[in-house]
Amino acid sequence: MIAEIAGNGPMTFARYMEMALYDPQEGYYMTLRENLNGEKSQRMGWQGDFYTAPELSPLLARTLVQQVVEIDRYLGRPQNFVFVEMGAGTGAFARDFLTSCRDEAPDLLSRLSYYIVERSPSLRAEQQRAIDRVVGHKESPRVQWLNSLPDCADDSVTGVFFSNELVDAFPIHRVKGTSAGIQEVLVDYIDGRFVECLGGLSSVKVSEYVRQHNIVVGEGCTSELHVQAGEWMAEVASVLHRGVVITVDYGHSAGDYYRPERRDGTLLCYYRHSISRDPYDRIGEQDLTAHVNFSALANIGTTHQVLPVGFTTLANWLMGLGVDHLVAGMDQESEEVRALAQLLHPHGMGKTFKVLVQQKNMGSVSLKGLQFRAFFDDVL
Repeated sequence: MIAEIAGNGPMTFARYMEMALYDPQEGYYMTLRENLNGEKSQRMGWQGDFYTAPELSPLLARTLVQQVVEIDRYLGRPQNFVFVEMGAGTGAFARDFLTSCRDEAPDLLSRLSYYIVERSPSLRAEQQRAIDRVVGHKESPRVQWLNSLPDCADDSVTGVFFSNELVDAFPIHRVKGTSAGIQEVLVDYIDGRFVECLGGLSSVKVSEYVRQHNIVVGEGCTSELHVQAGEWMAEVASVLHRGVVITVDYGHSAGDYYRPERRDGTLLCYYRHSISRDPYDRIGEQDLTAHVNFSALANIGTTHQVLPVGFTTLANWLMGLGVDHLVAGMDQESEEVRALAQLLHPHGMGKTFKVLVQQKNMGSVSLKGLQFRAFFDDVL
């Protein structure tokens, strides 16, 4: 990183974030954390820096199985139904999804190919262990790992693309509104520390993103451009022949994302379940993340024939899929019910996390998970 700046001058924040998170030797997601005793562990989960909904409860996976069964019917129960999970974390979701399929949807399981797109070798190993403990080695042929979506042939997938807290980890370009218009935040290295400076938009792709999505950043405000997320959506569209894309993450519609009151943008850093806004601290040891611009994902999908079906909160999505019935007979003081309360909480994950559903080559679809509309629809 320092050598690259020395040789080429200041780098974009997107390049800085890419190296901090995904450098093969020192990137946050590519390496394990070592404690004082020399023991190594993953950076996510209860003992790491943050946890995700699948670590909190298996109910996200159990309810999604119900939704996938409905999508399977729309698709005519294809002989090879492909479920692609992009960025599978610790493997908790895959483990619970496959377990629920075995118990509740054996017909779907008999036709299922489960692809995991994961670039981190350490996370791949963790995912394999999580799946093998529940599904067993005899099921391993139905689970395949890919380094990236381009490993799939174009138009090769009929089924579902699913991601949970993937898009927020894509590198973002940071920009600032000035009297001269939008300028890009660049990262330099001076006198032994990383510093920020401003420059013109760094590429035609960045300029085109601003133009295509009509982005306005108020003078003195800092925000983010999700260029790589847009490229990812285009890749999904090229691989998907027919089916549904389900994106679960925290984020906003464009009207909310770039409002003048959001002066400092959404970039956050996570370290041992604490939050900061300094991306130049603990480089390679803290997670960097930015909220998702769901409007941009929906718009880019539409340009590639992946059309929006609906957009709602995680709480509404889970309720639409009958999560209340799944826990009706449980001890209301149990850990599983308490975990569900966090997933549904109006001031927590339930409202902060959104679900964007898109489809390709399916005509008109009406899904159970979208039966309770949220208070916003402007993303569509």
